[in-house]
Amino acid sequence: MAEYKINEFKGAFKRAEELYYENKFKEAVAIFEKIVENDSNDFASCYFLADCLYYGKGTAKDIKKAFQLFMIAATNKITEACYMVGLCYLEGTGTKQDSTQAVAWFSEAAKYAHPLSQYYLGLAYMKGDGINKDIPRAAQWLVHAAKQGIVEATREAAICYEALSKFKGAATLYLNGAEAGDVYCQERIADCYADGIGTLQCTELAVHYYEEAANQGSVSAQVKMANRYANGNGVGKSMKKAIFWYMKAARANDSEAIYHLGECYLDGNGIFKNVEQGIAYFTKAANQNYVPAMIKLAELYTDPIEDVKEDLITAKYWWTKAAEAGELYAMFKLGECFEKARGIPQPDLESAYKWYKLASDKGYEDATAKIGLFTKSLTGKIKMKKQRK
Repeated sequence: MAEYKINEFKGAFKRAEELYYENKFKEAVAIFEKIVENDSNDFASCYFLADCLYYGKGTAKDIKKAFQLFMIAATNKITEACYMVGLCYLEGTGTKQDSTQAVAWFSEAAKYAHPLSQYYLGLAYMKGDGINKDIPRAAQWLVHAAKQGIVEATREAAICYEALSKFKGAATLYLNGAEAGDVYCQERIADCYADGIGTLQCTELAVHYYEEAANQGSVSAQVKMANRYANGNGVGKSMKKAIFWYMKAARANDSEAIYHLGECYLDGNGIFKNVEQGIAYFTKAANQNYVPAMIKLAELYTDPIEDVKEDLITAKYWWTKAAEAGELYAMFKLGECFEKARGIPQPDLESAYKWYKLASDKGYEDATAKIGLFTKSLTGKIKMKKQRK
């Protein structure tokens, strides 16, 4: 913080500062107010009084007045005040939201190595918010902030490094963030160890950090742990542990976990077999637009197993949903529904051709073979070719 003018209020400021850091805010505010009223050049007191007004420390909140005092202090080189002015502009507190002004004030404070200003300035360059997007400069400022202990900056810097294809640097940053307890970094460094991205491949470390992230509530890490236990990938195969993690993720409404629980119930894999419960889980995941669950339901109702009744209307519904989501296999199967009148009263060759053609155009070979069985009449109507005996 820049030096302030020494005057007759020096002793009063020192006492107010002591009270502030002792959390005796009410007494501190009374002194800071007196100083500000009587000495327009005591910019440090302006800052401390603004801080109390902004957060409601020892006085009623008044963010507009706080902003005015922060601005006085900031324009007189009080670094922390520059940061607060930037934050006010960024969030629109006490003044009109203005990302460009926020960047200007964060830049001013960042020049004096203010860590949070460096972090927010890095984010601005990263997102192009209030300034032209510039990932290399974003990474530069975020690394500065990370070195001063801003864990969020470590995470964002790593993301920038990945965007710049600097995978070794990204892995180092993710590891630093993971060790500092950042759940996103824990999962990403686990991915790096799992696939050997920017670091040596190490299944044991991948599992370690996935578990760290999973225990902190990362739903995607919970699913990854479950899949590893289900397949014995880097851990001893254990459906009991797999189901434990699937259940955790399913409680957070994760579609993949819900789908896998459906499989477990359907097959009695690691849990008491309950086909009805399995279908309920598939339906829940499908209603959350999880395509594998849509296909599973469509297959079950087309070619039912024990305890499931054929229901071609419902099957066609799920083939349609999956096809509309872009699944090529579902487009092909929906074409079959229209061709062979599955779930509809009579064949609809126009619609069958349409879905076969869509799948064929995207490279689905079985659909291409089907296309060869169709022809158009002189009127343009779709017909099936006559088959040779």
